[in-house]
Amino acid sequence: MNRKGVLYLSLCAVFLFSCLNCGRSDENLSEEQVIQNLRTFAKLYGYVKYFHPSDEAAEMDWDKFAVYGAAEVKKARNKQELLKVLKVLFYPISPTIEIFPEEEKPEDYTPFSPNDLSGLKEVCWQHLGVGFGNVNSVYKSIRLNKENKLTLGNMNNLVNIIQSVEAGLFQGKKMRFQASVKVEAEKWNDRAQLWIRVDRKSGEHGFFDNMYDRPITQAEWRAYQIEGTVDEDADRIVFGCMVFGQGRFWLDNFKLSVEEDGEWVPVSINNPGFEMGSAGELPQGWNIMADGFQCAVSTDDKTEGERSLFIQIKTTVISNELFPHHPKADEFIEKPLGSGLYCIIPLVLYSDDQGTLGKRQGYSLDTLHKAWEAVNLNELSAEDEDIRSGGVLIAWNVFQHFYPYFEEVETDWDLELTTALENALEDKTTDDFYYTLCQLVAALKDGHGNVYYPGLDRAGLPFQVEWVENQVVITASQDPESFMVGDIIVSVDGVAAEQLILDSEQYISGSPQWKRFRSQSMFASGPKGSKATLEIKRGETILEKEAIRSFEQRRELSDKLKIEQLEEGIFYVDLNSASMQEINEKIQELAEARGVVFDLRGYPNGNHMVINHLLAEKDTSMAWMKVPMIIYPDQENIPEYREVGWGLSPLKPRIKGKVVFLTDGRAISYAESCLSFIEHYKLAEIVGQPTAGTNGNVNPFVLPGGFTVVWTGMKVVKHDGSQHHLIGIQPTIPMKRTIQGIREGRDEFLEKAIQVIKQQ
Repeated sequence: MNRKGVLYLSLCAVFLFSCLNCGRSDENLSEEQVIQNLRTFAKLYGYVKYFHPSDEAAEMDWDKFAVYGAAEVKKARNKQELLKVLKVLFYPISPTIEIFPEEEKPEDYTPFSPNDLSGLKEVCWQHLGVGFGNVNSVYKSIRLNKENKLTLGNMNNLVNIIQSVEAGLFQGKKMRFQASVKVEAEKWNDRAQLWIRVDRKSGEHGFFDNMYDRPITQAEWRAYQIEGTVDEDADRIVFGCMVFGQGRFWLDNFKLSVEEDGEWVPVSINNPGFEMGSAGELPQGWNIMADGFQCAVSTDDKTEGERSLFIQIKTTVISNELFPHHPKADEFIEKPLGSGLYCIIPLVLYSDDQGTLGKRQGYSLDTLHKAWEAVNLNELSAEDEDIRSGGVLIAWNVFQHFYPYFEEVETDWDLELTTALENALEDKTTDDFYYTLCQLVAALKDGHGNVYYPGLDRAGLPFQVEWVENQVVITASQDPESFMVGDIIVSVDGVAAEQLILDSEQYISGSPQWKRFRSQSMFASGPKGSKATLEIKRGETILEKEAIRSFEQRRELSDKLKIEQLEEGIFYVDLNSASMQEINEKIQELAEARGVVFDLRGYPNGNHMVINHLLAEKDTSMAWMKVPMIIYPDQENIPEYREVGWGLSPLKPRIKGKVVFLTDGRAISYAESCLSFIEHYKLAEIVGQPTAGTNGNVNPFVLPGGFTVVWTGMKVVKHDGSQHHLIGIQPTIPMKRTIQGIREGRDEFLEKAIQVIKQQ
């Protein structure tokens, strides 16, 4: 197994770890021993991180700790050595916990408590779902009776400054984009990235680079640049800089140039050095997306001229409880860790003005920090085994303690930890580990569950397919001369089309209907620019075709207007594209129509208030979205849920004609929230196929190596309290597409809807 060996002990800390024989390579250990060590570390990691309220643990860099700790525990040859390693790792950050062999489990245990409690406060964790530090999220985690600093930024803690120029004069020429940047990081993944993109006249993107593989993290001013070529059919050149995280960022001296006769010639851009305008104000000439951030011209630090742009996230402090439930002062957990070890962890600590009480001699937090000085997460990728192991245990613990649907999905989550760790040890590349994470998330059966990695350079073929009549059929094509609507895909690169769909679904999380939609959307995708050889069945003829993988996203193709009168008295409204303003402009006509077909085979365009025009009475179903209040690990004894609904009220004019909604497996989340009202109050017929069966706000987090994991953090049920997850909204009139209908260019769902309206 290829290991880069980048994690080293600081010389000043060797004395503390010498008893562990740290110089010995872990190659002598069996994989089974390594897996058991990592499993044990993972269990204790989650219990301490999320439920032990010491100041030391709350201030820990838990991502770095996961990567460093994974490297250390792998070296333990037996239970005794593993116990020593765990004590060295955890006692400095959680001095009141106990780790011991199971056979030495104490009969009676009393948590540490000061003799004099006067003036002391009880500190414990409260999790509303699980928070990752953003006050604007519905999910929050705090320590009760402590000041908890939360950020005011957007979900991704992202600022983007943008500008563009017309590209007509620069088509086909080399271009260079430059800027000076300085980053004072607060977290390991704080970074800046210059970016530039060419928008082509076809609507497709041309050249693009956003420095994802070389992020800017340096704490001193440096100049950075991107070079590329302007596409021959370029329409605009769009450029800017993104900053991510909780650090402090300075930007200055932007330049855009094109090559003319071997010389770099400047292209005029607005306010390139932020010299225009006053200090403390937003910079002129730039489009700024900076919700929750301080973003202003500054005179404090610059490279040229008198000004630069300064960016920093805004923060706030929460001191009040999230909910009334919390552990009692003497409560603790007793948990087996595996490997014959056991832990006892107090859930409540006492605190004075100096911090939480309870210290342990012989285990220094400073020594632990010195020992991992060599670990720089910004410089490590998933090609490093410890990044992979640490990433698995971080992700597994988030779901173990906070994923709300384990009762519905019936997944052996403990076994998934072993499987993911085994895969992570076998992986060699970042792409390998990406699929390991995808497989772990797929076990959740969560339609929101996904893994994003910007370095995964994937693209698809120039057509869309669907599984129709047990065959893979082209339903839309961007190269109709080569790939006709109605063609049947027999194989790609020698692999049967059906097998390609089934193979991809093992890495997709969600219900069967959502997995099938996703697998169709990403059908035969692969490295961007790679060539695919296909067998196509057209009529009775088998054709061989070739195509380049260059299409990065599914593009819905429709010949319908957003709002259209199909025939006298019957209207069609595409809720995937029509805005509420556009609907309101036609609302009187819709209200007086004989029938209206609302197309929700996709995702609404912020237009859910159309439901108000269907309601006859006020919505009273107020408890279908549930955020768990968690104070104990392993989701045990959840005391209560914070329950919310939409509380919609009727609006005039009311749509009184026959109403039909079209939907299928691609309708997820917000779309299902809308359709849940239609289903519960029987406001319309629903024609099509079951929706995705996934609803609730997502709660993304970032793993070392640059992976972003997205998942559902709340439990959503149907309005009558029954299960929605994996089931979705069921059609009142089920429909399936046919190959003949596809070849004839017919929308069979829409035809059925019109038929239903005419039959009233």
